[in-house]
Amino acid sequence: MGVSVDFNDANIAWAEKLGLTYPLLSDMRRQVSKSYDVLYDDPEMASDPKKVPIYLRTKRAWFVIDKEGVIQFVKITTPRDFQPPNDDILEVLKKS
Repeated sequence: MGVSVDFNDANIAWAEKLGLTYPLLSDMRRQVSKSYDVLYDDPEMASDPKKVPIYLRTKRAWFVIDKEGVIQFVKITTPRDFQPPNDDILEVLKKS
């Protein structure tokens, strides 16, 4: 599944545009993002014109979590990295 801080209708539109076959969950309250430490929430960002666009947005992140709820893999990139190669994630999933 995917998690986004966008509202549900935006997630639906995004999933349709990309042809995703898995659910995108809305984290409007940013609780999941904070729990996984991928939220840009430093208040000083709000006063920096270069950082305002990402304040309260999330880092691009992938987590592979096994059936027991244990995180087996983490990949976090900057927001400018649109879609880095997923070979390492796919390799972890093959082993699961």
